Amino acid sequence: MSIPPAVLQVDRELHTLFERVPFSRYLNPVNAREARQAFRAGRDVPPLRYHTATWADAELGRLDRLEPPEDHPLGQMLARGIHGTRLFILALRDRTPEAFDRLARNSNWYPDEETLESARGEVRDRDTTPFSLSAAVMVEALEDALRDRGLGDWRIELDPVMSARVLVDGAKRLLRVSPRATFRSRDVRRLVVHEVEVHAIRSANGRAQPLRIFSTGLPGSLETEEGLALYAEELSGSASPGTAWRQGVVVQAVDWARRMGFRELHDTIAENAGPGLAWGVSERLKRGLADPGAPGVYAKDVVYYRGHRRVKAYLEAGKPVKDLFVGKVGLDDPVSEWLDAGLITHQPVPATFR
Repeated sequence: MSIPPAVLQVDRELHTLFERVPFSRYLNPVNAREARQAFRAGRDVPPLRYHTATWADAELGRLDRLEPPEDHPLGQMLARGIHGTRLFILALRDRTPEAFDRLARNSNWYPDEETLESARGEVRDRDTTPFSLSAAVMVEALEDALRDRGLGDWRIELDPVMSARVLVDGAKRLLRVSPRATFRSRDVRRLVVHEVEVHAIRSANGRAQPLRIFSTGLPGSLETEEGLALYAEELSGSASPGTAWRQGVVVQAVDWARRMGFRELHDTIAENAGPGLAWGVSERLKRGLADPGAPGVYAKDVVYYRGHRRVKAYLEAGKPVKDLFVGKVGLDDPVSEWLDAGLITHQPVPATFR
């Protein structure tokens, strides 16, 4: 089966959007440290501030002009990707609970009751090893890992506007590292397999396919992406103690945040999981929203917990890991059908999974 020129053209234009716009810089607060100090000093609502998405209307206009032919299976997939991208841009433009709710529902981020019940049952544990490594040390380790795995055209950039310590931007072939972050010694191996051997290699493999959306991420692929990265940590023996418990707390907190403002959410997390997690989880779940004091949530972080469970079940049932490394695909994508039709090809699988 061939890919129509109209599908290829829409894919190229969608990809250039992700090359133009650094979405994380508009999702994450620019003043997290100062907002935390104000919250600790007694403010009920931390005064989180953001870069304004002045580009949003122009990009929405460009998306409106993209009309992939939906009589082709990859055209249908592109249409879903365009719709999800539109909802994300609207959330960053409007910053309302309603806009983030539409994004979460479309992305299937909210936890169902079975996931919540499992999350409540996770056994508490914690990593007591010290944070002894600087961002500079981690950058050097990641640079070595990229080079050793044939990703010499990728770059690493220090970025102070981040909620995570390390982030992969596949469209730009870029790893972002927070300059203020510190790391445990186990994090070197853990982040190499997580960020490089899963996120970067799946993105690089996707560039070998006819459509660039296999590099930036198919709609619905994020849960598989993060689940595969966590499973890589487990396989490599570098997973942090208590990861499942902490992610279980996040899953429950997503459910709470739909009904709670920042202060109530923070205090509920502190009561149920201890004060050590309360600020970080609350900030991640309320980030992007103009009024963190109102009910509402950026619910994406559910994908880590649910994705790990689904990917582990898939692989331990003997299903082919090579199908998950054709690019940034999800467990629910018809990868075998696309392979059989000659639309995509298998790509190298990293050492951790061989």
